[in-house]
Amino acid sequence: KVRQAVLYGLSQKEFLEANVGNPEYYKVCKSLFPCGSPLESTKGWEDKLSGNVAKAKEALAASGYDGTPAVFLHQTDTAGHNNLATVGKSQLEKIGLKIDLQPMDWQTLVTRRAKKDPLDKGGWSAFFTSWGATDILNPVSAAFLNASCDKATFGWACDETLEKLRDAYAMESDPAKQKAIAEQVQLRVLEYPTHVPLGQFTTPTAIRANLQGLVVPTPSLVLWNVEKK
Repeated sequence: KVRQAVLYGLSQKEFLEANVGNPEYYKVCKSLFPCGSPLESTKGWEDKLSGNVAKAKEALAASGYDGTPAVFLHQTDTAGHNNLATVGKSQLEKIGLKIDLQPMDWQTLVTRRAKKDPLDKGGWSAFFTSWGATDILNPVSAAFLNASCDKATFGWACDETLEKLRDAYAMESDPAKQKAIAEQVQLRVLEYPTHVPLGQFTTPTAIRANLQGLVVPTPSLVLWNVEKK
């Protein structure tokens, strides 16, 4: 229930403004799967991730939140992530959550995120990261939709309904039916939030005039086939 409140309280636009800045390179994307991809859909998410403080406060009050601080792991040495934790802290404190922001380098975070310990013994509540669009194109490839409990990725989502939907998607070959299943996944994540999408951005790449063979555009920078003229 607390995570459902968070979906109302967070604002994608504020994250994107702080982390990317130039609107030419980002877009608000209220879809669990990449905007511009076959599974793009805003179904169920239309009123989420817009910074609705009043609605978030209402949902948080109904959740029974007891005031325990949430531990946010804040990587400070990666330019693409540094601002995310501070923006998240600011937004969630506005709705009444207490946030313990713990700064660290990325290598320390990678070690900490594997811990399942209580918060006062090195555990954590959330961390911020980014994915290439190709990694999250569908319910099977998106790691944070793995809800197989102890076998799941960091956060260890545990939800039988999500797992059945992911299996159904994997077994389906009809694109229209796949999209319908993906929308069911998206709606299920509103009930059992596994992670929160904070928007979509692209990274500009400068190419020297004396290079040839670089494959562009690509989902991420690849250096295959590159030669000097």
